[in-house]
Amino acid sequence: MTARDVVLSFWKTMETNDFEKASLWLSEDVENYSPQSSELITGRKNFSAVNTHYPADGKWKLLSIQLLVMEIRL
Repeated sequence: MTARDVVLSFWKTMETNDFEKASLWLSEDVENYSPQSSELITGRKNFSAVNTHYPADGKWKLLSIQLLVMEIRL
């Protein structure tokens, strides 16, 4: 599976609003930084919990306008 496949699969799963399932596409020690609020969310479980309990008005709707992925091999 390429990096592109992983990213596309993550966002496809995010569209279902199953944030626990979506978090499985992330590393266990993921760090999600939000510069607008200076929040740092670490770990899959916390990513899932924050998104699941976020006070949204109904189901989240995600729109991907353009997705650019570059594979880097070390």
